[in-house]
Amino acid sequence: MKVGHLIRAERIRQQMKQLVLAKGICTPSYLSKIERNLIFPSEDIVTLLFNRLGIDPSKLQKNDQQTEIDFEKMLETSYKEVITNRDANFTKQKLEYLETHNPLFENQTLYYTYLLIMLRFRIMVGRNLDERKKEIDDLEELSKDFTPRQTYLYKLNTAIYYYSTENRNKSIEYFEDVLLLVDDISLEAWEKAELNYMIGVVYTADSRIFTTIDYIRSALDYFRENFLMKRVLDCYVLIGITRKKSEQFQEALESYLKAMQICDEFNMDLEKGIIYHNIGSLYGTMGNSEDAIKYYKKSIEYKSEEDIPLISVLCLVVEYSKVNNKKLVIDWCNEGLSMFSQLKDKNLTSYFHHFNIFKSLHSDQGLSVEITEDAIDYFKSIEDFQYIHKYSIALAEWYYKNRKYKLSAIYYQEANKYGYLYRKINRWEDL
Repeated sequence: MKVGHLIRAERIRQQMKQLVLAKGICTPSYLSKIERNLIFPSEDIVTLLFNRLGIDPSKLQKNDQQTEIDFEKMLETSYKEVITNRDANFTKQKLEYLETHNPLFENQTLYYTYLLIMLRFRIMVGRNLDERKKEIDDLEELSKDFTPRQTYLYKLNTAIYYYSTENRNKSIEYFEDVLLLVDDISLEAWEKAELNYMIGVVYTADSRIFTTIDYIRSALDYFRENFLMKRVLDCYVLIGITRKKSEQFQEALESYLKAMQICDEFNMDLEKGIIYHNIGSLYGTMGNSEDAIKYYKKSIEYKSEEDIPLISVLCLVVEYSKVNNKKLVIDWCNEGLSMFSQLKDKNLTSYFHHFNIFKSLHSDQGLSVEITEDAIDYFKSIEDFQYIHKYSIALAEWYYKNRKYKLSAIYYQEANKYGYLYRKINRWEDL
């Protein structure tokens, strides 16, 4: 039986050495050949290896080509539906179905595609991202046997994982690897549209505005032609963000209003929260804190209970800080910290640091050095140069205000260093 890929994948997942798995069953060298599908072991040896790994032998489909074809078709259809619809509940349903209906195939390519699609779904539903990192590492050990499309899926999953964990630089690195692979594989139109949209998202976050627009418009064309109105709405919101970043404020507002029109025409009220949030962000950028606060609050009203709006709460904190309303800064920081503790999601740790810094800054004691240094260390760990720069400035100004000029100079220098990295420049002459 050709089951080496199944045995190897499960052994790696369990972090079991070949010597441990083979003990009393076969030699490690024989197991190595089994795992590489160089030899096909007897049914007795397969049963012993499966039992030691806890694999259910009844799930193995032996040379059942029709079952393989049917399962592959169902798997690819589920993948397309989940990615194009981007509905959280639908994704969870598909994931749960595939987790309970997971036959094992002697077809190595089908099995690896199954693992990669399952990883994508798990990242999308936000399951424990520490476990996802281990899954990515395990798949890396199998990757030398991947087809070009599987390599594409692996790199894409890794890019999305790093974006989900707020490591923008790593995410961009893998997305750019993905772009190098596109010409070597045959992507369907929906896959190209989805990739273009994701590139648009990550490049927008990295302020690569002019590069971003072409990717977003390409995605928008596909979504509009195929009447995927939720995705059309997503594109208009993203275009609005790029316009705001390039200070085209009226054009940004027009994009948000187009998105709002789609909400009204297609009864997508739950999507209004993200649009109101971005209108609030636009007014905040324009220096209109009063209207920014109004729209952030409307954003919170429209978001569902499952979609706890930490980002909108943080933006309210920032706007109240701008107008020096200490009480409301502290009240909303406490609200945000309460939400964070309820979520128990380590990948939202940046919010914990943001709220603590603003809360300390507006307290009677003033900015906490310990809290701010902890935040700076955290943002260094995820290579978020923007917030290292921002909070180093806050700490430098705090030290200067308290006449600790040497410490102030150290943090101004630190802010300057990471400001260069954030803006992607090497010398002051390039400013």
